[in-house]
Amino acid sequence: MFDYHIHSEFSDDSSEKMSNIVEEAIRKGGKKLCFTEHKEFNYPDKNIKFNLDYQGYEKEFERIKSIYGEQIELYMGVEIGIQAGEKNIQELIKYTNEHKFDFILASAHCLEGVGLYGMDPKVNNLDDLFSKYFREMLNVFKEFNDYDVVGHIDLIRRYFLEAQTHELGESKEVLRELFVHIIQEGKGIEINTGGLFYDSANINPTLDIIKFYREMGGTIVTIGSDSHIAERILSNYEKAMDYLRCTGFEYVTTFEKRKKTLHKIKK
Repeated sequence: MFDYHIHSEFSDDSSEKMSNIVEEAIRKGGKKLCFTEHKEFNYPDKNIKFNLDYQGYEKEFERIKSIYGEQIELYMGVEIGIQAGEKNIQELIKYTNEHKFDFILASAHCLEGVGLYGMDPKVNNLDDLFSKYFREMLNVFKEFNDYDVVGHIDLIRRYFLEAQTHELGESKEVLRELFVHIIQEGKGIEINTGGLFYDSANINPTLDIIKFYREMGGTIVTIGSDSHIAERILSNYEKAMDYLRCTGFEYVTTFEKRKKTLHKIKK
């Protein structure tokens, strides 16, 4: 079992100790664990900085790895928040050039400069919202490509309950453009089980989007719990694997030093 989306006390929205997370993962039979601490520039909510202490993170990660490294494979990654705008994109490029990670997960937590969770939950045109969200990601990725996988690509469903069962209309064509770009660049998407703990009760992305990505020729997928507390590590892993099996995926992907490894999915 692999978990490639985890937050510890080095993310501003978590207080969990790395040691607690690793011990729980070992108890559950985890094989590979990648921490993906938050880093985001110019996040609109001034109460949440998402300023990652890279040196502190690296030091504690190496300490934890020295203790548990023979019991479980541990990797040091980052979840980097993406936003449109030249200033934001140049900061992304500079940061990933200057810092070493095993894995970079690129996630859009904002739209048009506003945090998704802080937006008005009542939306007149949901499909237009999805279109804008996918388009903003695509525009960023045309300028910034130093990442490995796109995180929770339909995160809108987590914060807008009316979007929980929304079937993509015209926004599917924008998603098609996004998938074409991601696939051509050799990037992948994440199967994020964390949404099952929210009112939306969805894996992100939903099954139809995972299927669409596969039909488009996508092959690179990671699985992440998006855990901020130890007890949720590796949560709903088998459900994510079932999604991959039923949509025709043959492999699940892990990363080390930004190099991917494909692991055959058992039928």
